[in-house]
Amino acid sequence: MNSKNIFIHIPKTGGTTINCVMNKTQWQTKPDFNYRHILYETKRSNSKDIFNPLNYDKYEAYNIFMLLRNPIDRLISEYYFIKDRSEFMSLIKPVPKNLSDYIKNKQTQNYMVGFLLGKRMYDEDLVNEDDFELVINTINNLDIHVGVFEAYAKSLSYFSSITGIKLPKHIDVKRITLNRPKLENISEETKELIKKNNALDFKLYAYCLKRFEENTKDFNAKAIQFKGDKYNYVLKYTERFNLLETGLKEKNFIHTHQQFFNDLNLYLHKHLKIKDGKTYVNLWNDYFIASMNASYTNTPLAKKLNTLDKEMDPLKKTEQICNALNHVFKGNPSNLYKQQLVFKKDSVIIKTPANNGFISKLKSKLFS
Repeated sequence: MNSKNIFIHIPKTGGTTINCVMNKTQWQTKPDFNYRHILYETKRSNSKDIFNPLNYDKYEAYNIFMLLRNPIDRLISEYYFIKDRSEFMSLIKPVPKNLSDYIKNKQTQNYMVGFLLGKRMYDEDLVNEDDFELVINTINNLDIHVGVFEAYAKSLSYFSSITGIKLPKHIDVKRITLNRPKLENISEETKELIKKNNALDFKLYAYCLKRFEENTKDFNAKAIQFKGDKYNYVLKYTERFNLLETGLKEKNFIHTHQQFFNDLNLYLHKHLKIKDGKTYVNLWNDYFIASMNASYTNTPLAKKLNTLDKEMDPLKKTEQICNALNHVFKGNPSNLYKQQLVFKKDSVIIKTPANNGFISKLKSKLFS
């Protein structure tokens, strides 16, 4: 990134895509002077010094820019992104059991303001009105350029005009939360609870939205096309996580059969070397169901899994697999399913299309 440009990446605002575009990388770079984000070791942002009035002279020559997001949408995305990650959730006391608990916990509130001031994720040192005023004063004094997630393409085009960083005509969307509900499916009660508990973030968002609209009212944004969907993130997600973690409540089932899941994931990633997220999920689903049939023949769970539509969208099918597991485990603890699943690469037959294309190559690897 140009040394005169500083990007402040508030979590869950679409910043990973921006970071990759501006650095011409396939994935997110580590935080540094020009890229302000969360330091993994401390769980704190490295943007605090920018918002220290004593440092205004140091930063006045830099093009500082950041993206904000509607606090309701941002918080929901954040919760579903980290809810199964103990390294983050363990910072909250008590650990939330659901979205409602997460929203009500003071440690989760007004994090956009807290992040900018260098607070740790889920810091017990809560932000206040003075902190909000400090952020606003810094935005004005350093002329920080702001965009909004809800006008993503226009924001990127605006940032490009300010920084001189050229944008490609086609941009790959990077990190997308796999298991979050759509905003329209969130109850009004939940939305109101988020508003009530994140008043400072809402004030910050409203201020920055107005600033963005004023700064871009005569701006002619360049046309940008975004490529990709949730499947773009699948391969990166499954490097660390199990697909069942997107919806399974009884995590002991994963631990019980960890060897099977490790073998399956290794086979898909390292042996077949799948580079397409949709293909990965499709095969993962098929292998899991086949293994359940082999180990738990004629059980209610195996029978339920066999009723799932074979033509269903793969991630939707994974969701249905999780729902089936949750339904069965609700009345019958997962310890009833302790017989080890065994990964067998020949348990799934991959159909070869007439054009002898990519799936055909997979088949040849499958039986090699």
